[in-house]
Amino acid sequence: MLELAVRLVFSLAVVVGLLLLLARLSAKRLASGAGAPIRVLHRQSLSRNGSVALVAVGDRVLVLGTTDQQVSLLTELDPDEVDIPEPTSIFRPKDTGTAAEDDGAASADRPAAAAGSILSPQTWRQAFDAATRRVS
Repeated sequence: MLELAVRLVFSLAVVVGLLLLLARLSAKRLASGAGAPIRVLHRQSLSRNGSVALVAVGDRVLVLGTTDQQVSLLTELDPDEVDIPEPTSIFRPKDTGTAAEDDGAASADRPAAAAGSILSPQTWRQAFDAATRRVS
């Protein structure tokens, strides 16, 4: 019986490890670099299949209307009128400066790759803290 439990725990650890590896590899593949020429700054859904997107292309800022069938240029904005955030990487750098950053928590300007997902260690810490919190 003990052998079965050990095999079960080991198998589960292997599966979770492979999921974490897959999540990291897919996030690297899908992430755009800091110097990407096209960035979606904001997207607002207007209906089930229509939305408006604010897109930075080089030094231009475009407002695009998008549907399932087409993309239309609505207007071009002056880049000085729009607060364009600096591109940030979703990956943490190798050299973290403070102990608060070393515990796996994401900073406001640099979110963790799996922030908010079931794969995030921060999510599991929050769930554990909530489950073990005593009601006064």
